[in-house]
Amino acid sequence: MQQHNVVVEKVLQYKIITDHPNTNAIRMKLLLVKNNLSYTTKTLFKEEEKVKARMMGIKSFPTVYTSKDEKIGGLVELASWIEQFE
Repeated sequence: MQQHNVVVEKVLQYKIITDHPNTNAIRMKLLLVKNNLSYTTKTLFKEEEKVKARMMGIKSFPTVYTSKDEKIGGLVELASWIEQFE
């Protein structure tokens, strides 16, 4: 009997927070889609939302989080995160 291991991280939904649609946010989305990973996007348009996000620790946009609110970081960090589960 063959045993299959399921990587839990692959089924998690990711959250992208960005201050406006930009190239790196689009690349993040493409990377997640390419790896069959679901995601949601939150775009912050109002300056108050951006200030609040920065007060909560977001230093740059876009930033991606796991469904458990673990901060992954930007595009490079997301690519590294996904690679560790391949």
